[in-house]
Amino acid sequence: MPNILTKFFMSLMGKAWAYESAEEVREAISENSFNSLADRVRTHNEGAARLTDSLAFQPGLIDLHDELHDTWHYLVALKARARRMGYRTLAEHLDAAAETTRDTLVHVATAAEATVPVPEAPVANR
Repeated sequence: MPNILTKFFMSLMGKAWAYESAEEVREAISENSFNSLADRVRTHNEGAARLTDSLAFQPGLIDLHDELHDTWHYLVALKARARRMGYRTLAEHLDAAAETTRDTLVHVATAAEATVPVPEAPVANR
């Protein structure tokens, strides 16, 4: 794996490091996830703890939906490029990721809509 200095110099040249084995890719993904785990958990738990009512969820959910929408477009573009280049298996994985992201978009949108308080129905006298 490249060190920080190597990554920096490659970025100056407009290049990125590419791993040569699936094991190296898994290791990089795991390392990135593990190294940021505590900060992400703390950040999101602290943010969630500040929510005071259902309407307070809206801005974050709307922002999340926008980020997921961008991610979906990115995955679709990558899938199309992989398909044009003949990387069928890669395109299939990207397609599955795009479909899952689309499903998540629907759930996040529905959750955002559920933040709007519903007026209580009056209780009928019997």
